[in-house]
Amino acid sequence: MPLTKEEFLNQFTRQALDERISLFVGAGASVNAGYPSWLNLFKPLAKELGTVLDESTNYYRLAQYYSNKFGPAELRKRINDIINKNDFHSPLISELIDVGFTNIWTTNFDNVLELSYKNRNVLINKVFRDADLSNVELNKRINIYKMNGDITNLDGIVATQKDYEEYSDSHRMMLMFFKRELISSTFLFIGYSFTDNLVMDCLSEITRYLGEAAPYHYTIMKENKSDQYFSHFIDDLERRYHIRVLLVKEYADILLVLSELNNRIRNKRVFISGAFRSFDQKIEEYSHNLSRSITTHLLANDYRIINGIGRHFGTHIIGYANEYLAKKGIKDKEKHIIVRPFVGLGEKSLEDKKKLREEVISGCGSAIFVFGDYDPHAPNPNSGVKEEFEIALENHKTIIPIAYPGMRSEIIWSEMKSNLTKYPYLEKSIDSLTSSSDTEDLARIIVYILDSVQDVK
Repeated sequence: MPLTKEEFLNQFTRQALDERISLFVGAGASVNAGYPSWLNLFKPLAKELGTVLDESTNYYRLAQYYSNKFGPAELRKRINDIINKNDFHSPLISELIDVGFTNIWTTNFDNVLELSYKNRNVLINKVFRDADLSNVELNKRINIYKMNGDITNLDGIVATQKDYEEYSDSHRMMLMFFKRELISSTFLFIGYSFTDNLVMDCLSEITRYLGEAAPYHYTIMKENKSDQYFSHFIDDLERRYHIRVLLVKEYADILLVLSELNNRIRNKRVFISGAFRSFDQKIEEYSHNLSRSITTHLLANDYRIINGIGRHFGTHIIGYANEYLAKKGIKDKEKHIIVRPFVGLGEKSLEDKKKLREEVISGCGSAIFVFGDYDPHAPNPNSGVKEEFEIALENHKTIIPIAYPGMRSEIIWSEMKSNLTKYPYLEKSIDSLTSSSDTEDLARIIVYILDSVQDVK
């Protein structure tokens, strides 16, 4: 039975936050970037062979017949002429990248994924031969597995029936890695028709061996009411291959669902900004108490904490978050408390720090501001807290200030209180968001605010 949108968003958001997700990109995703579908790729080749394509066409066999008649070199040349181009733009691929997959699998030859990451200055490992597997996870880069080869290595692409039949020998390690990941990770299949025997055989093998213990994966597909067998096909995907399906009415709806998924993921990530230089016992004690309360309540409510290690307060936040996770027996602490120090060197130090702050805050749905040194008579009265507030404001994040006397967070609090119509989620709570409130009460209020905006943003 197909999933509802809410079921898909809830289930996959949780998997994404636990960093147990992988992506499988089919030809449909590349079509969104202006590349041809398999049908359009092979249509001119079929015409030269005097045949007609339809939905039942086996493209490996068609390519084999073309190769037999015109030669393997001509087949690869024709594929290269159609696919090897750099003029692309894909909002779909952009949304998929935002989800945060670290392992991506595809049967596509094109380089749309690689070029999209390059445009973001993100390093990748491209794996299209068994020998490339030694580079996996090198420097924690994004791994892109090209199961059918890559357009930059035409002799190695898997295009014909002969290539397919020899795959288990020529790509033995690739298949092992793919099956391992199908067991250890949750896949999202996008733009994939589930007619490729290479992938379907792997899914079938895993469900046969593991039975009901086999993990479930997800896909988003356009409903096809004109196909009398479509509902049976969807049912079969879940029963025999453990693929849960979200059906949409139009292809454009897939992009909207992915955008909503990214919002859900971001909204569960909370950036905590704050720092102070003072060694005064009063502020130190308050910082400890507030850090303990905030981290306990956020983590207990399944929020992820992101912090840049602000002086004193940042170390308190990280320390109490790790203490809570240790008491709960949670081993993979880095999935729940994400530490991203804002450092810069040389002449561009301030510029580098700002870029890091922008990158981190853009990936969060909300930001909490506490402390922040402020001295109007100092040569540079601005602090990192001020810059982080401005970035959060520009990116339309949910901003929660906790006023502390004489510090930047008090100025932020006053500014927001005087413009409450811009921040309706604070209307009932703004007067309680001060250091005079009990820290446990503050933490509960923060969670209430965050919960209230989950479905609004």
